[in-house]
Amino acid sequence: MDYIDSGIKLISKIKSLGYDAYLIGGCVRDYLLDIPSNDIDITTSMPLDKIKENFKYKDNGSSYLSVTINYLGINFEITHFRKDVSYSDHRHPIVEEVDNLFDDTSRRDFTINALAFDVDKKIIDYHNGIDDLKNKLIRTIGNPDVRFEEDALRILRALYFSSKLNFSIEESTLKSIRNKSYLLSELSNERIFDYFSRLVSSKYSNGIDYIKKYDLFRYVPDFKDWLNATGFGYSNEELVYAYYLKYRKYPPVISAKEKKLCLSLANLVDNKFDNYSLYKNKECVYKLTKIIERLNINPRLLKERIMNMPIYDDSELAVSKLEITSSFEGEIKSVVVNEVIRAVVSFAIPNEREAIFKFIKGFNHAK
Repeated sequence: MDYIDSGIKLISKIKSLGYDAYLIGGCVRDYLLDIPSNDIDITTSMPLDKIKENFKYKDNGSSYLSVTINYLGINFEITHFRKDVSYSDHRHPIVEEVDNLFDDTSRRDFTINALAFDVDKKIIDYHNGIDDLKNKLIRTIGNPDVRFEEDALRILRALYFSSKLNFSIEESTLKSIRNKSYLLSELSNERIFDYFSRLVSSKYSNGIDYIKKYDLFRYVPDFKDWLNATGFGYSNEELVYAYYLKYRKYPPVISAKEKKLCLSLANLVDNKFDNYSLYKNKECVYKLTKIIERLNINPRLLKERIMNMPIYDDSELAVSKLEITSSFEGEIKSVVVNEVIRAVVSFAIPNEREAIFKFIKGFNHAK
């Protein structure tokens, strides 16, 4: 079932219970632009306790007067009409209930995100969002300086929607973004990365172009470095590794698994993808094909080299590690094992017992 039509059925159900309800925000915007949308937001006069009485719900935002409900097998975020009383740390609003749609739309970030549908798909537009859709403009509702001071994330959202929709940022909104870009330093690295990754992987480069033209990341230098290391058109998978390869330090947002792969990729690059580094870093070769391709290396050929090696795993050595190290003591044991593996996978010696024992005798630390 179409998400919009399902949303219409839901607001019809709410209205049958005696309350106002509307589809609002991005789903309406995207519907009017003929863009598929599966993220349906609903705003209503129905109190949260009544919502919880009538629908299966997940309480993941009741402090903001919002819950997620499941209706017709689809999750909808449903929020009571509200307005923002104040903001803390340039990010988090303190909200209170209101009884009308106008006040609810007035708290939203951009005119094109404040459009609403009623049950008949009649458009409700208090802030000239339709005109901005037609003119392909991103414009704040109200004074842009105030809106960005309230919530610094709106700066990144403006850039993101510019890229997603191939829209321009309206002149006064853009001027405010330039003047208020220092507020980005108030955001968490995780929040910035969320939108940064969306920007660089968007269909259009508008947001990235604004960032570069006006140096909007000068107050978040790690992300400015990140952009210099990557640029437009990178996938999420590629971002972390491109940053690490350029600066040889971890980016501000990274997981433990990504750290391990960063080290593996650097080892491959530093050793010019020789057989031993390929053998030791097989996981990296199979998981980071996109970034390896950006290094002008063919991952398919690397995989063929791995598959054609005499061994794929240490257990396939003709001599066990215990036998290899039996004549050695201390740290030299691991050195000898690694040198045997290096020799075998590099075809310096065959994977045969006699050849391996002969190779071992060349070390000077035997008992």
